[in-house]
Amino acid sequence: MKKLLLAVVAMLALNTGSALAETKGYDQKTVIDNDRVRVMIVTWKPGAESPSVPRELDRVIYAVKGGTIVRKYEDGTTKRFSYKDGDVVYADKPEDKQKYSIKNVGKNNIVLQATFLK
Repeated sequence: MKKLLLAVVAMLALNTGSALAETKGYDQKTVIDNDRVRVMIVTWKPGAESPSVPRELDRVIYAVKGGTIVRKYEDGTTKRFSYKDGDVVYADKPEDKQKYSIKNVGKNNIVLQATFLK
């Protein structure tokens, strides 16, 4: 069942082409949202940057398609992260909950599945 769910989520993530053009290379889709979790598929084209928003909930991040991103925090500091396809990260540190933007600094699309724990 878990493999089936991941396969469905991955297929949804890879079918975001037209939406990416409208948002200059950044797209996010909510695929599940209930009282316990919110699951989002987020895609960045090379050079694309997400808006700077606080991320207050703990979350599990699954790299559907890995790459290198840079977080830019409100105070101007940056932090680089690299994901390989299939990597799983539990984001619960204070720095994970600050307000920041994310930029794809690699040469390929990055697709991450973020499962926010409510």
